[in-house]
Amino acid sequence: MVPAAFKDPTYENVYIGESFGPVELVLDDFFLRSYAYALDDYSGMQIIDGLAKPVGYVPPHMIVSDLMQIFLTVYDRDKVVGLHQKEEVIHYKPVPVGAKLTLTGTYVDKYMKRGKGYTVLESIARDDEGDIVVLQRSTEVMRIPDGIKVGMGTAEPERRISPRTLSGSRVATISADTEVGTALRPLTKQVRQAQMSVFTGAEFHKQGIHTNLEIAHKAGLRDCIAQGMMESCWASQYLASLFGERFLSTGRHFSTYLTPIYAKDLITLEGVVANRQIEEGGTRLEVEFWLTNQEGQLTAVGYGSALL
Repeated sequence: MVPAAFKDPTYENVYIGESFGPVELVLDDFFLRSYAYALDDYSGMQIIDGLAKPVGYVPPHMIVSDLMQIFLTVYDRDKVVGLHQKEEVIHYKPVPVGAKLTLTGTYVDKYMKRGKGYTVLESIARDDEGDIVVLQRSTEVMRIPDGIKVGMGTAEPERRISPRTLSGSRVATISADTEVGTALRPLTKQVRQAQMSVFTGAEFHKQGIHTNLEIAHKAGLRDCIAQGMMESCWASQYLASLFGERFLSTGRHFSTYLTPIYAKDLITLEGVVANRQIEEGGTRLEVEFWLTNQEGQLTAVGYGSALL
């Protein structure tokens, strides 16, 4: 039974300045293995005594996903029928496996556009020393209004990024000397409902357009869809593999979600080195990336950078 204190997740109920937390997040083995399975990302794992164990630093996207959902400490998670539109993340400090973080969040903006109500949530994760480790800013349509079709590609990217044909060799890592225009090795993800459900909150029996087919059909979708945040997580994994540990302390990335991803889709993430800028402390290299499904349809675009 939903506690009476939980609010109905509607645009009208959101108010600018509404705050959430503090919430403690323990980055223990179970938490990290769950995300590794959900995202098919074992980059932070090693096989120890026959078991996959998290080691070293936490892949940063695993923190961001929980940050984005901090509003569910106040709003009813089973009534959320909305669409994530944009995601911006800044990384300030690597986080070791086993750390405890304190999460807080605030709604900093809300606005109407094309008949849909958008909310903007800014959330921060701090470590035991009180230092900011991750800051994220999430834009979401809180609930899909009646008569509004979803999955029509109406989201507007921060800047125009288009898929392009990449020729020549593809590199797997980049450095301050990597040339602008360098094509990057692609990353592919097979989307599975089981992973979508774990990512969305199967542990908490969460029901919605990502896990419940009946709810998805009522929202006008042909099937359950993956959270847009999963695409950001894949992009973060991609960028972290390119930039290395510097991404954990100087990384930034921005994603815009264009069309839904469904279970059984095969997603390919590609990118190219787009810009180089000299800053205090080094060279900031920027990558533009795009995600397409097996039919060549663009599902998301974005860009990310790190100081090298």
